[in-house]
Amino acid sequence: MSEEPGTIEKMLLPKPFKFFDSHGHPGLEKKGITERPGLLDFWCGNTVVARSMMGARACLGDLNPTKIITTPEECPDMSPETFIKFMDENNVEAMCLQCIHGVTDPFPGHKDGWKFYVPNEYVKKEFIDAFPGRFTAVGGVHARYGKQAAVEMVISAYECGFPGCKFHTPTSGYPNNPDMYPAYEKMVELGMHLQVHTGQEELPGTRAKYQHPVYLDDVAMDFPDLKILQLHCGLFNNPMQGLWNVMKFDNMYTDITVPHPTLMQFKYYWDLEHIRFLEFFMPNKVFYGTDFPLTMPVYRSMIDNIMNMPLSLAFKHKLMGDNFRKFINWKSRE
Repeated sequence: MSEEPGTIEKMLLPKPFKFFDSHGHPGLEKKGITERPGLLDFWCGNTVVARSMMGARACLGDLNPTKIITTPEECPDMSPETFIKFMDENNVEAMCLQCIHGVTDPFPGHKDGWKFYVPNEYVKKEFIDAFPGRFTAVGGVHARYGKQAAVEMVISAYECGFPGCKFHTPTSGYPNNPDMYPAYEKMVELGMHLQVHTGQEELPGTRAKYQHPVYLDDVAMDFPDLKILQLHCGLFNNPMQGLWNVMKFDNMYTDITVPHPTLMQFKYYWDLEHIRFLEFFMPNKVFYGTDFPLTMPVYRSMIDNIMNMPLSLAFKHKLMGDNFRKFINWKSRE
């Protein structure tokens, strides 16, 4: 007898499915890293974020990943191809990259603040154009340089073909700052969405007060036609407020991007109780993301953690890719 599955067996087999990582961070590539303000600090120095990246250093072949490094030459040999390698190995079709642009408040040793800048043009050239069908991106936006500058940042992202912009609260301030409203109006006009960071941040000079998800209440209320993606669902600030934002506003969505591998099982975030809440109350409004390359050591485990949960297969497909594809109108090449 043939060992090939019959008609019924074929119908019961899970359909092939590729994941979509809605949240990754470019800019840490070794080539030209000093040309991207703030990015060297992810690898170098004895800071919280540099220590967080030691696991990625180990994955990239550093035999002494806990050693404090101080120069660009010591940075690991990461490149856009590193992203592709991990995506291919883990059945990830595509990733949305964050072109962050922000400047913190002044703090000791930094009278002008700490600048974090990943240029739109860099990501478009080195990732999106170089690997068609594998990446999309959101442009960075803030109003530290004024209202018109913020509008011009939105236009820059639009001209690069990006579907949205990201407001990085730790380096940009309150998202309900009236100075940002002209930029939000421009996003609505251009059909773009807004992403806003609501998880805690360990980068230099960043302040927790800006990152609480409650400040998105104003933005969602004042711009009902602006689709808003709440990043990190308020982790370590107020996850319950984050969930309520999504339940309250038709134009609010959230991801479950984990800010650090050790927090994967943090209460109300990646545990079963939280994920089942999402499945029941907002199954079409939640996206999977990873913060890659921060989570490089556990990239596969993060996927397995979700796929092995007792959730419906339909919701797993939505969470792990289909929801975000619909959100940005993504057209798969296959």
